Amino acid sequence: MKVTQVPYRGAGPALVDLLGGQVDLSPIASVVAGPLIKADKMKGYVVIGKRRFAELPDVPTFGDLGYKNLNVDFWHMLLVPAGHTAPDHRQLKCRAARRTRRSQGDKEYAEGGIAEYPADQETPEAAAALLKSDIALWGEVVRTNHIAAQ
Repeated sequence: MKVTQVPYRGAGPALVDLLGGQVDLSPIASVVAGPLIKADKMKGYVVIGKRRFAELPDVPTFGDLGYKNLNVDFWHMLLVPAGHTAPDHRQLKCRAARRTRRSQGDKEYAEGGIAEYPADQETPEAAAALLKSDIALWGEVVRTNHIAAQ
């Protein structure tokens, strides 16, 4: 399949164009897509992640479809400028965790297919290793498939 990447200034405008038929496909976060798929406003074809989305158990992962190299998790990382000390990182993590739990709640995260990493993987060192690993993985995908900006 040949696709054209359309840059958007955020997920909101991409979702509007997907629902409006201006684009044929788009990656949309499970927490947003789930209710829209259940309401038959759009169709889910594949989950980007190592596990199926509990709210949509019939939507397979890339791994389920045989694309083992794409059996990866989609993640978010909170980044800060270099030079922050270890106590700053711990304090920032605690404040961010309290804030998101207060505003969203663990139940909403779970329903949206969002899970926290184990505590031992929530360190600056583990985050740096994950970032380095994903840069290598996706760099290889770009090179192998001759993907270039236009």
